[in-house]
Amino acid sequence: MKKILVSLIIILNSFAIHFSFAQDHGHLYVGATSTNQGAPLLITNAADFVTDSGYVKTLSFTNGGKYAGYFDGNITFEAKPAYNALGDPVAGSAALGAWVHAQIVSVDGPVGGGFGFWEAGALAPTFNIPCGTISTNTWALSNNGGAPGTDPFGHIHGRRFTATKPGIYTVAFKALDRCTNGTGGGPIHTDSDILKVYFQAGINISSITRIQNVVSVRFGSLLSQTFYLESNDNCTTTNWNSVGSVPGNDNFQTLTDTNGSLENFYRIRVTNP
Repeated sequence: MKKILVSLIIILNSFAIHFSFAQDHGHLYVGATSTNQGAPLLITNAADFVTDSGYVKTLSFTNGGKYAGYFDGNITFEAKPAYNALGDPVAGSAALGAWVHAQIVSVDGPVGGGFGFWEAGALAPTFNIPCGTISTNTWALSNNGGAPGTDPFGHIHGRRFTATKPGIYTVAFKALDRCTNGTGGGPIHTDSDILKVYFQAGINISSITRIQNVVSVRFGSLLSQTFYLESNDNCTTTNWNSVGSVPGNDNFQTLTDTNGSLENFYRIRVTNP
């Protein structure tokens, strides 16, 4: 019986070494369910990033500067302010005196790969977590240092995430309060729920399925790029057939060949835009 031949080939045409900083506008906001003692912290827009949402954060490979040899990018974590610029209370913020931190709980991804966090201005990873391991590494989100009665707000740009190998990573985050202003000299808030987010180092095909002559290719896409599915029965030639295209949107997307043969190679080609 013949089997369909699937080639996971990714062709990067006109693809910049460093992606546009437009992709860096993603923010995760951390507040709390209430300001009461023992109330959990809350990642308020977790639903936009969780793995079930289809979102994937692309980390781009660079061969120059301090990130040379890494795939890098960022999602900015922000601790919500207790008061806005007019002095009005902000709903959903953590309590005054809370010292909000983010933690990477675990990393899963390609064998031998690692996922790192870089503090703003760092010249090397602040920490790097091997795939398949758990972690207790944290970084502060609040600017207040945990001083009693102070606003828990924090919004620091310049921090980065990196990956060492191409592939798809599942990174688990949570928020925690490291202040000593709560009952008995402990924290005010308990930890948030764990949030798992997909990152991809480079552009990756996540799955390919075939039902009769219908072949569906699922891949991670990037905003401001255009993605093309192409097929061929001989991947050594340059005559690839265009199947379809879609604009990137920072989500996993699927392109389908409704007239696939029993033996086909497929590739994703990327252009800018």
